[in-house]
Amino acid sequence: MFINQPILNWTPQYWDHIQRNIGIISFEEQEIIRTSKVAVLGVGGLGGTVAENLVRAGCQDIVIADKDTFDASNLNRQLCTLDDIDHYKVDVIEKFLKKIDPEVKITKFTIISPDNIENVLEEVDVVALTLDGPITSILIERECRKRGIPMCETWAVPLLFSWWFSEGSKSYEELYDLPTQHLSNQELFKVKDQLSLTSCKSLFSKIITMLSVEANYDREPGAYEMMMREQVGIRSFAPIVRLTADYLVMELIFAGILKIKSMTLAPAYNEINYF
Repeated sequence: MFINQPILNWTPQYWDHIQRNIGIISFEEQEIIRTSKVAVLGVGGLGGTVAENLVRAGCQDIVIADKDTFDASNLNRQLCTLDDIDHYKVDVIEKFLKKIDPEVKITKFTIISPDNIENVLEEVDVVALTLDGPITSILIERECRKRGIPMCETWAVPLLFSWWFSEGSKSYEELYDLPTQHLSNQELFKVKDQLSLTSCKSLFSKIITMLSVEANYDREPGAYEMMMREQVGIRSFAPIVRLTADYLVMELIFAGILKIKSMTLAPAYNEINYF
């Protein structure tokens, strides 16, 4: 018989926060969500909203990482206001998350490197890869694979999709056909300035071609060509970013944390075309 009161050692604040979850989520599943440690690596457009949704869902142990500060171009899609411009994203997001749940534990990093990757992923159960830098992404995926930590990735493009990097999947470098597999982590970071620009463009181009969404970037004729030539930044749109972040959180919770559904292992992916 369902009893609408906490049956675990939760604080009154936590129970008030999550009680409407119960039914969609069982008490036992809520406790798993509460105690799972999730790393959201990159807290810009995707990652900021992913972190927000995890905390609203009741996760109380979050790792966030991002090297950037907010700028005015972030206002169209990221969790920032004019007051946050020039402030580190991790600091702004930490304050925001603690306003949702003062009990949440936030571990934050502004740098991810071979020297601290073990600390970043210490006791982490699942990773959301939501940053732009391919070199850092390679490092993260390598360390996740070594530690047996499942990692989910998506891109905020005009089509919902995601895939998991875990046992049985292609590696990040194999999937994106990157010329880095022979390099150690230390070597990778020594040459990252030469590799980053080419790799980032290569990754984005591969995703756009794979998903066949070129036309969705060209409703203003010529925008797609200018974007691909890097004459303008990558086009983005708040509803697309938010939908993608919501989709990623569902994967993190139901496939990664609760293991209710199976993981779709890269290069396989599910897609939802909402246009």
